[in-house]
Amino acid sequence: MRANPAMARRVRGYSIIELVTVVAILAIMLGMAVPSFQEFVVNYRTSVQTNDLLSDLAIARSEAVKYARRTEVRAETGDWTDGWIVWTDLDADGSVDESEVVKRHGEAEPEFTIEAGDTSGIPANPIAFGVTGAVIGPAGTNPIEFAICRPDNDADRSRGIRLERSGRAESRKAATNTAMNC
Repeated sequence: MRANPAMARRVRGYSIIELVTVVAILAIMLGMAVPSFQEFVVNYRTSVQTNDLLSDLAIARSEAVKYARRTEVRAETGDWTDGWIVWTDLDADGSVDESEVVKRHGEAEPEFTIEAGDTSGIPANPIAFGVTGAVIGPAGTNPIEFAICRPDNDADRSRGIRLERSGRAESRKAATNTAMNC
């Protein structure tokens, strides 16, 4: 029995119009998804950067109490954007010596900037924790705040950290909630 030629022609495949329509729909959907995905990635990187710095502040506070020694979080080059170290000052001389082990090296995400200072605008570097876990430097009684600024410098979508003099640190949803600026 032979197949009907008209029936065979209908089941061969898709027409060019159908293929162009599907490709156009996919291009439109992809065009809407890419910007959302890019924003998702920047938001994720902002959260990671904030959590890394919060973690290192908590480690420094814990080490100060554990060893009953001054422990610092210090911007390595004087600029928090270039990274920071966490170390315990075992010989109480205020400098990192060969006998003292750096506990952690923190790095800023590429294209992000980090600013730190107290709420009156005095830059904060280093930040030292005493034997009780309280912040003992820089001078003053004001809380210390960090602004973790996204590559687009949008302060409303950037993040902040507030470090109370008691040593308690908390994340802030927007850098506009800190004294530091993006």
